[in-house]
Amino acid sequence: MKSAYSIPAEAVVIYNNALSLTDKGDYKPALDEYRKAILMYPEFMEAYNNIGELYSKMGDSNSAKNIYIEALNIDRNYKVLLNLGVEFYNEGNYETALKHFNESVEKKSDFIEGQFYAGMTNYNLKKFKKAEVHFKNVIAMDFKHLKTNYLLSAVYYEWKNYAKSMECLDRIKDIADDHVLVNKFYGFCCYHLGRYSEAIDYLQTALRACPLYDKFKDYLKTLTYENKLSEVGNVEGKITEMEIKLNTAAQSMTIADYTHLSMLYIFNGEYTKAEKLLKTVKK
Repeated sequence: MKSAYSIPAEAVVIYNNALSLTDKGDYKPALDEYRKAILMYPEFMEAYNNIGELYSKMGDSNSAKNIYIEALNIDRNYKVLLNLGVEFYNEGNYETALKHFNESVEKKSDFIEGQFYAGMTNYNLKKFKKAEVHFKNVIAMDFKHLKTNYLLSAVYYEWKNYAKSMECLDRIKDIADDHVLVNKFYGFCCYHLGRYSEAIDYLQTALRACPLYDKFKDYLKTLTYENKLSEVGNVEGKITEMEIKLNTAAQSMTIADYTHLSMLYIFNGEYTKAEKLLKTVKK
């Protein structure tokens, strides 16, 4: 793309007017202004990009994609590639989206949004090794990138690398927007590492913070359900088995057993039972 200095001054004035209209919510007049700017300067990539974003805000994904494609026929701009990819991503067309995200980071390797979306798309496609590469690139640029650390923690948890999963949580524990989720994952990781007392503390903190929460974040929900089957198998059967042991031979229950049963309750959505059990152990 040519330097901004080559854009005619009058086209820049029209472009800035379009920005002001957009800020006011006057989308249709803004679209007209952006198109005027493009007529004056057909390579005005920022104007193309903003038209696409406006169409997307207005719920017209097809028009957004068409304008992005029109722009890419002029210049394979990394921001336009990202935005086109986002339209396909939002439709659930991950393979097509990924092609655009990959090209965007090929054009600009330090494009943090491109790296994040490439990682998130690979994550959704369960291509965890590729997701890890992109997420690590994001963290190299933004050590405390919240969503990236959440997702990379989930990748390591899926691989049963619980120490690395906790490293990701350590980076964001002070800025996390969901302390329940963070404490729960800390608790699960500590359990698998044999740190049962810490596991109980974290799980109890999570439940105390929000005893009625009913699901993980959307981007972790599927992974969690898979872990139900891969790590504990028949959840209800395991609960019944351990409850019988608790009721008939409580003296033989170890701290690991109590922690395991509390996790099973959490997996099964029985948060009150989990909270009561953890309080009992703490006493």
